[in-house]
Amino acid sequence: GREGRQEGAAARSFTGSAGHAVYTSSWIAARADVHSQQRWFYMGHGGEMSVDQAHRGYTVAQDGKGFASVNPLFWKPARDALTREFTGQRCYGYLSFEAFVDAAAACNAGRAAPEDYDGVLPTVATTAGATAILEAGRRSLDASGRTMELVYADAAAETPVGIRALDFS
Repeated sequence: GREGRQEGAAARSFTGSAGHAVYTSSWIAARADVHSQQRWFYMGHGGEMSVDQAHRGYTVAQDGKGFASVNPLFWKPARDALTREFTGQRCYGYLSFEAFVDAAAACNAGRAAPEDYDGVLPTVATTAGATAILEAGRRSLDASGRTMELVYADAAAETPVGIRALDFS
């Protein structure tokens, strides 16, 4: 069929609604095995998908240490089975350090400036917005759930310049 056209049983029961979604977000969570539960779940007509970014599908339990989530893609400490050499060079933890060292070397050699890496590496400019959100959440929790507002220099600004508590009384 053509794109967007419903056929068969789906066409007979199609109500015109393409789908329904419920979105939730919260920085409030009980003590758990990870800092934040980063999950996404999709249930569709023909199947479902579940993504658990925090765990990446890998957990471990150890006597004396309890249950924890290990991130096997961040760092691979195991040696190559045949050569016994380090093989973690392509894991994102290694790549992150490598990119930082390369950027620092380029800046030190005068081939680049720190701002050249904004939006590419986690520089202050790149992470300021997310950091402000986390700080506003922390302040809200410390103030018994009081609403906090990110303050911007003007309507076009992308980086907050402050956080203020709101009073609705």
